[in-house]
Amino acid sequence: MGDFPGQLRGARLRKAVLDATLARIEAAGIGAVRIADVAADAGVHETSIYRRWKTLPRLLLDALLSLVAEEIPLPDTGSLRGDLERFVTDLIRFAQTPSGRALIRGSVITEADPEVDVIRREFWVRRLSASEEIVRRGIARGDAVPTADPRLTVLTLGGLIHLHVTQLGGELPAGLARDAVDLVLAGITPR
Repeated sequence: MGDFPGQLRGARLRKAVLDATLARIEAAGIGAVRIADVAADAGVHETSIYRRWKTLPRLLLDALLSLVAEEIPLPDTGSLRGDLERFVTDLIRFAQTPSGRALIRGSVITEADPEVDVIRREFWVRRLSASEEIVRRGIARGDAVPTADPRLTVLTLGGLIHLHVTQLGGELPAGLARDAVDLVLAGITPR
């Protein structure tokens, strides 16, 4: 390694390292990511990465989870149908990328580092809770019955994508977002 003039710190270091990590995942797959390569790509010392993330699984998890917020924003189109279709479409698109597949399959989780599992679980609990807002807004607008279960609705749609990626493989069927939302809405819309 050479000199690293103008050392990156704080948020700039985190962004550079996470961007380099995600680029490596997309280019070569999660199994080919090495901290030395990420450090070189980000223009930082390996020790900076180890100091902040401690292990490769922690770095991979942080990079993938940071990507979810960007790639799967919580939509607000003005209708429950529109919000759910956009949400599921974004989830499907993300699930078909190397980063999305790695995160959904849990490729970064190792039994040797239980803290990584805690971080992953905490993220998904927060993300699930935030995603439930889509259904709560739909209930408030009258797009869904007051008894609609926001968590069950989001888990049903997300679980469908998870099952396709982890168990069925291959491309997700065209029209899956629309069809899944139609099915769910049939059970929660006012009659």
